[in-house]
Amino acid sequence: MTLPVDELLTSGLVSRDRGPEVAFDSWKTVVQRSVLRFDFDCDHPRAFRGAVSRRSLAGVDFVSMESEKHGAYRGPETISSSDMGYYVMSLQMSGEFRMLQDGRTAVLRPGLFAIYDSSKPVTLVSSDDYKSVCIKFPKESIGARREDCLAGITATAFDCGVGLSSAVWAMVLSLNRSLGSLGHSGPLAVRNMMELVTAMLRTELGQNELDEAEPREALLRRIREYIDARLSDPDLSPHTVAAAHYISPRYLHSLFAGTDFTVSAWIRARRIELCRRDLADPRMVDVPAVAIAARWGFKGASHFGQVFKRETGSTPAEFRRQAMAQLHESRGCSS
Repeated sequence: MTLPVDELLTSGLVSRDRGPEVAFDSWKTVVQRSVLRFDFDCDHPRAFRGAVSRRSLAGVDFVSMESEKHGAYRGPETISSSDMGYYVMSLQMSGEFRMLQDGRTAVLRPGLFAIYDSSKPVTLVSSDDYKSVCIKFPKESIGARREDCLAGITATAFDCGVGLSSAVWAMVLSLNRSLGSLGHSGPLAVRNMMELVTAMLRTELGQNELDEAEPREALLRRIREYIDARLSDPDLSPHTVAAAHYISPRYLHSLFAGTDFTVSAWIRARRIELCRRDLADPRMVDVPAVAIAARWGFKGASHFGQVFKRETGSTPAEFRRQAMAQLHESRGCSS
């Protein structure tokens, strides 16, 4: 059973914001800027109208599209080295949409979704009354370093109303609607969403191809999940993390060598991010900063204050005042 789109539209999950309605030539330009480079055709270009809205955060693009009947094509001559490293996953909200890639054709009707690889030729054909919500994300965000990692499920129609897919798309639609109001919590929310997307895609593959494609990356994801679950432990350290995964500290450091963080820096960055989230939460305005620091594993107020200012440029008190002032200002503007 597919997800009832009418129910979604009245649930508040689907954003009603849309870009300005434009003619065919302008619409092509907006799509190429918001999604990827395509060649297009349209039976009635003078009568064509379409709209595109894009929101971006933490390396992920949220794109809402609606248009009349058209075709979009990415061939070898259209694909460039700058836009090869992405997947685009699209949920159909209205009309019909055909996606052709890797020798398969997905026919999407409301409540179905599919994914395509930006590094390969793809053909996309929409009917009139076409509406969709899609996310475009880097391949590395799901631990996919092998170019054909998802080749087994591209251009394959999946039901968004069953199993994990339902939770994933509820989160995608909710974030797409509220991305601008999440403040400092936004990057964490998007990262959590991508963890769900990764789990869903692994499930749809029916095997651990993502992990098999890059075992080190899979282990690194598990270690990051382990760290996230234990940030409140003040004794969390590279040594305890390595011991819990039966690897040497040296190997643990080598796993993080390909990222922008050392192990200790990652633990510290995650703690700071969660402290920032709590300090910016109006529901926690009466909770002392030192209590928030202790909640996320900092051992003392002085150490927390020094680390927080070094990482953010503000003291915890200054950060909280600025966050509350911005919240008050945004509420004043919306009233």
